[in-house]
Amino acid sequence: MKITRREFTKQLGGLGVGGVLAFGGGRLAGEEKPGSGAEPEKQSTVGQTKLRTLGKTGLKLSPVGFGAQRTRDADLIRYALDQGMNHIETAWSYGFGRPGNSCECIGKAIEGRRDSICLAVAYEVLPRPTSKSWLANQFEQTLRDLGTDHIDIFLWHDPSGNMVNHHQTTFKENQALVTSGDRVDLMLQWKKAGKIRFCGLSSHFEQPECLKFVLQSEYYDVAVVAFNYNGPAAIAKALQEASQKGIGLIAMKTQSPHIFDGEVTIGDAPDHRAALNWVLSKNYITAAIPGMTTRSQVDLNVKIMRNL
Repeated sequence: MKITRREFTKQLGGLGVGGVLAFGGGRLAGEEKPGSGAEPEKQSTVGQTKLRTLGKTGLKLSPVGFGAQRTRDADLIRYALDQGMNHIETAWSYGFGRPGNSCECIGKAIEGRRDSICLAVAYEVLPRPTSKSWLANQFEQTLRDLGTDHIDIFLWHDPSGNMVNHHQTTFKENQALVTSGDRVDLMLQWKKAGKIRFCGLSSHFEQPECLKFVLQSEYYDVAVVAFNYNGPAAIAKALQEASQKGIGLIAMKTQSPHIFDGEVTIGDAPDHRAALNWVLSKNYITAAIPGMTTRSQVDLNVKIMRNL
């Protein structure tokens, strides 16, 4: 018996047609193609993008996602999504919950299309429960700003400690904080409640150690790491080992080769196309999340991922 689109969506338990198309990469059975007599809707180019599976999570991601650290332009994010990107990475610290922060911008961009977008949000490891920036406050603030009741990938933001030297903590100390205790209890509580789908770590430095930790942990399925053609061979080896064990791997700082030399200049690769292509050619990397602030950057990255 033929059913309507609305009835089909209802039977899926509220997943939403957008979620089926973006994460499944298909068309509804019996759905008419544009030009076949049906009224054409605004077309997305997501169908031109070959989606990749993020490790054992099963999430289907476009090879390039939107790194939203420096973007406050909702129209630009919508434009990137229309071109086939289906995941966005941000962090509470990209604006610290203030008006106009990254999450608020993303919330405007994904309004009406949440089910077709994978959201990854990174959170601070260090603030204490007595701080206004304590994890529980960060998490609830990002949900409100994003206009959603859940995030797809919860990330601990750079527990290596190198990006937060003013706290004078080491990776081992931070590792203990995300192994057990009140932070982990909150994370697992939210996951059980359906507010988080998968958990992971992001790492600017000490990538092999962080990847080893993810492999040994029972909680984490995803790692977002700084990785590019100028990185040490040990990072590539650790990534390959993690991938073989089912860890979903996303690369950041793909066009910032000097980050491994201690420089913080972002996007200073002499050839952005070659740098991004190099990363995405590795079969153990699911996706990259370069930062984008202009349409020309979006267009370049979209062209690269369509030609893979």
